Amino acid sequence: MITSEERAAILKVLGSKHVKKIQDYLIDNKILSPNDKPYSKTIISYILSGERENEIIENAIFAYAHQKMIEKEKLQELRTLIVSKQKL
Repeated sequence: MITSEERAAILKVLGSKHVKKIQDYLIDNKILSPNDKPYSKTIISYILSGERENEIIENAIFAYAHQKMIEKEKLQELRTLIVSKQKL
């Protein structure tokens, strides 16, 4: 189950429209409900808020947040590199 502390960290990484982003990630990675349909935004929201538990979706949320965090770090490194090159 996702704790409130974990939820806050996930939201900080994913930003606005986080539920839609998570839903798209699940669909892109073929993580579907038992009846082979995409998980609804409502279900994702319940799981993200800790109201429901689903280990598969929870793990996917953390994997997606981690992926986004790495992307942001790489982008920041690139920005820093560009700025430092301009100072030379």
